[in-house]
Amino acid sequence: MFASVEFSNTFKTFGQLYSKVALFLLCPLSLISCQSDFSVTDKKETRVVIDSFIQSNKVEELDVLVVLDTSCSMSDNFVNVSSGMELLRIDIESLTLDYKFGYITADSNNLGFVGPYDSSSTPIDMMMAPGLLPQTINEEGFAATYAFLSSQAGLEFSRQDSDFLLFLISDEDEQSSITAQIFQDWLHALFADVNHDIVSITTLYDSESDCGFIWDYGWKYEELAVLYNKSALDICDEDWSLWLSESSFITKRQDSIELTEAEPIVKSIVVYVDGSTTWDWEYVKEINTIQLGFIPDYGSLIEVGYKVFI
Repeated sequence: MFASVEFSNTFKTFGQLYSKVALFLLCPLSLISCQSDFSVTDKKETRVVIDSFIQSNKVEELDVLVVLDTSCSMSDNFVNVSSGMELLRIDIESLTLDYKFGYITADSNNLGFVGPYDSSSTPIDMMMAPGLLPQTINEEGFAATYAFLSSQAGLEFSRQDSDFLLFLISDEDEQSSITAQIFQDWLHALFADVNHDIVSITTLYDSESDCGFIWDYGWKYEELAVLYNKSALDICDEDWSLWLSESSFITKRQDSIELTEAEPIVKSIVVYVDGSTTWDWEYVKEINTIQLGFIPDYGSLIEVGYKVFI
């Protein structure tokens, strides 16, 4: 959350008042001619702005649900899914051992589930998981997620106090009647008391590969990603599995802040970390952002104070 505080720096000191009185007394007859010899330029008014953010707290409990399209065209992507999730698991274990993975089909009419997998599961368990799901016909990731998390199995998998990460993986568009906005609203309500995030992996319109169905892009999955202020990942990119650990709140800590005012007085900028001044930063004018030279600790408060002209 950003906060802004404003102050005016225009004020009249005793010296300024005295100067104006003296000027009037020296030029009682012709103020105009006197002004040609003496000029008083008022300084521009400024106000102070304070932008801030709090670094997310370290993950303590995490549930990861993978909603996987298991139609025929997706079978050659299962290896990437498995290796990507194992990479993600390695990153998660640097933060917490209290996690679990679950996999479901993207078909609410044939809702398969395998898991949960946790810190006691082997890499072989994780590699085999996608292939243990039943083959399906429908590609309805939103509807399948809703059906599962509303079921008894879903209620047992998704713990009340755990953060939640959802992967939606399909080479075609989401085909249920649920819109991206309605789906996001439901997720926000369901996980109102914890952190949650989504990762969409689908066929993109601007993909340079033709591995997916080029006539059926994952528009709704892309739209959902945008609603979460990110981009969908390209299922046709051979390196997409390496991006998974960089795509959520779990492993990404904020190290920059975009200023709310477009033209700050650069020399007035002051940056604080938990109330202490730091000089390890730079202002990037092109994107109006303060880039820190370090990654703040979990839970740290970062504040940037600066002046702008009114």
